[in-house]
Amino acid sequence: MGRVRAVRRASTSRISLAATQGPVGADALLAAERRELVEGATSARVAEFAAGRHCAHVALASLDPRFEGMPVLRDPRGAPEWPGGVVGSITHCAGWTGAVVARSRLSRFGRGVAAIGLDAEPIEPLPAGVVEVVASVEEREALARLGAERPGIPWDTLLFCVKEATYKAWYPLTGSVVGHDAVRVELSPTRGFTAVASADDVTGRPTTLKVHGRWRIGPRVVVALGVVP
Repeated sequence: MGRVRAVRRASTSRISLAATQGPVGADALLAAERRELVEGATSARVAEFAAGRHCAHVALASLDPRFEGMPVLRDPRGAPEWPGGVVGSITHCAGWTGAVVARSRLSRFGRGVAAIGLDAEPIEPLPAGVVEVVASVEEREALARLGAERPGIPWDTLLFCVKEATYKAWYPLTGSVVGHDAVRVELSPTRGFTAVASADDVTGRPTTLKVHGRWRIGPRVVVALGVVP
């Protein structure tokens, strides 16, 4: 079983993160309703789902003991559905799974955030041709400058990771699906980023969200965490 690590930030930030570098086993699916969410799935998908939900439960319990054991279901598109007063995000890639939760801005407990997004990607360059699909000309020019300034970092993968984290913050607030071309990212060499997503929400109303966040490079993955205040 992989070791799950939970980190609770300062009480004023109301953010809790849990992550593991290994499988946790299907026994982490503690409730029958969560087993139904992966009924008929492959064993690999079940293990992936279990690790994500287990991290989510650890993060929720760390945020507030009252959330311990609460189910994390999913909406029709497969996105996690969090308990009332909570926003969150789950990510998994080869060798790393994580979940982050925070107090909602609408929470009765006071200070919170509107949305939060977490993504992790293997620490390797994107496959040939992918960066031209996910990045604008201006973003590719910025990647070239960053690569010259700080070589050895997979900046193209980091850009992709940030866009995925931004989408995970966008979707719960708007209900709409957007592509990478709707998200513009400015990466900082000092491990920060700003992203702006502009598209129509599920009702067709033009919407723009600004996401601020941090990125980190680990031994196996790059991780991006973005927040909509």
